[in-house]
Amino acid sequence: MRGCRRTKSTHTKEVQFMKKIILLIFVTCSPMLTNTLYDQAMEHQKNERFVEAIRNYKKIIAENQNNFSVLFNLGHCYLSIGKGEKAISAFEKILILLPEATPAEYNNAYTHKTIGLLDEAIELYKNIIKKNSNYEPAQLALGFAYLTKGDFENGWKQHERYLKKSGKNGDKLRILLQTNTIAGKTVLLTPEGGLGDSLQFIRYAQLLQNMGAYVIVSVQKPLIPLLSRCPYIDTLIPSTSPVPHHDAHATLMSLPAIFGDTELTLPNTIPYLFANQLLIEKWQSTLVNDTNYKIGICWQADVKNDASRLPIARRGCSLTNFVALKDIPNVSFYSLQKYDGLEELSSLPTNFPLHHFTDLDETTGPFQDTAALMKNLDLIITVDTAIAHLAGALGCKVWLLLPYATDWRWIYNRTDSPWYPTMKIFKQSTPFDWQEVMQHVHNELHSIIQQ
Repeated sequence: MRGCRRTKSTHTKEVQFMKKIILLIFVTCSPMLTNTLYDQAMEHQKNERFVEAIRNYKKIIAENQNNFSVLFNLGHCYLSIGKGEKAISAFEKILILLPEATPAEYNNAYTHKTIGLLDEAIELYKNIIKKNSNYEPAQLALGFAYLTKGDFENGWKQHERYLKKSGKNGDKLRILLQTNTIAGKTVLLTPEGGLGDSLQFIRYAQLLQNMGAYVIVSVQKPLIPLLSRCPYIDTLIPSTSPVPHHDAHATLMSLPAIFGDTELTLPNTIPYLFANQLLIEKWQSTLVNDTNYKIGICWQADVKNDASRLPIARRGCSLTNFVALKDIPNVSFYSLQKYDGLEELSSLPTNFPLHHFTDLDETTGPFQDTAALMKNLDLIITVDTAIAHLAGALGCKVWLLLPYATDWRWIYNRTDSPWYPTMKIFKQSTPFDWQEVMQHVHNELHSIIQQ
């Protein structure tokens, strides 16, 4: 059950492309290097000792300004530690020397997107595609850049290329929607991505049922107990079950593109997930003597999944960051953390009392106690993991803590979310700076308590 709260982002696809590109440019753009300084730099980079790697790479470049592989690695290291402008400089030096180095062009565009220069990134991706329309990393990333900007119309249109090539375009469902003949048809929805992705996009099952479709949902096994309470799912089965008869099929994550939704049209009727009423009453009884403002916190995302991301995009933060909230009076904190991150409880200062229930969800099933407990809390403060989607879908008041580089679904430079009307976003303005984020949370929370 370690992965029962794992949420896998499309951001990971872009990072995987970048890693493949790094290997490609090693092979194609520079002679093989075997000197000790380079080997040491590579070892430092592999083990994420980026400052040491940068120091070595700069020494090599001082002797050879035209070393493409070293410049490329240098750019990646700078981006990893949040120095986007220096990363761009490294990639642009390659392009001055080798204008047709598409991998460097791609990483230059990716860096622009990562640091929020979205218009520039979009133009850079377009330029790559103009020269080579079959360069799929740029085609995919262009769609994500539009979506990150909040341009859903162009974003979904661009994303169709990926959906078609990966067999996820939902052609039969599109025909039923276009011809208005979906009533009475059976639609099968299957998972794509992590648990949080399924929780976010299961809302489309309700839309399809309202249009007259019979909706079958095949989903990750840990979500079966929670989703069994959704009246808009006609048949619910685990994703390991045989595929039943259906007239049309789509993955959950493809549905916004299939419907072509914009911020004004996407389905955001809240709640669309529901906690067990008996468990809600049980937790109400447990918390009855706590008259404080009750806050649930979740500080760590799935560590294994986060490791595949760039350091500036890793979602988890240390539990000790929440200690900054300890001086706010009349507040109680409750842990919603499961699995990864629990080891931090032992190092928590005694002046920050945190209620932690060791049996949360253990006997009731994944998310069952968690959802019911959330319904008895005044606020959820969480990093970007399945807990954030669950809170938003339940209609709970939720504050989302985001790193400097985020997934497309959290629109750039926004403090709200069209997906979840009860959500407020607190995002790093400086890479790795959770203290600044927590200061904003502290100020906002203090204001609420004073009122």
